[in-house]
Amino acid sequence: MSTQTNTILTVKFKLVTLEPDNYHIVVKAKIEGHPLNVIIDTGASHSCFDLEFVRQLSPEISMEDNDGLNVGVGTSDFESKLSTIQNFRMGRFLLKKYDIVLLDMSNINQAYEMMHKPLIHGIIGSDFLMKYQAVIDFGSRVLTLRRRKA
Repeated sequence: MSTQTNTILTVKFKLVTLEPDNYHIVVKAKIEGHPLNVIIDTGASHSCFDLEFVRQLSPEISMEDNDGLNVGVGTSDFESKLSTIQNFRMGRFLLKKYDIVLLDMSNINQAYEMMHKPLIHGIIGSDFLMKYQAVIDFGSRVLTLRRRKA
């Protein structure tokens, strides 16, 4: 008989106001100790990170073309790569290896810059949110994540 336990971790987030009644959930995170901002996006099917940011952070990172379907708001005609990043951290939540999609996020950052908002380096999508049984508590501004241990 095997027993499984859950480790439950919480991560504080900020609501970034884009317009009245229009928000993004933003979490401070780290890759290999380098700080970054990520959006929590339940409508994004996959987590993705900015290609240029990751290239600057790890110039020798291995990447391969993403032959899967690229679907995004406004277009499906964009290039993406697949890679694995090391030591991704949000609060006390740590992934030593994290498979991600890399793409050009300059359009998001141009919009954020025009609104005088902080740069965004990645989007945490429903692949991650489902796997770690995420619960978003807007009242407390806390993201709760569950990790199963065998």
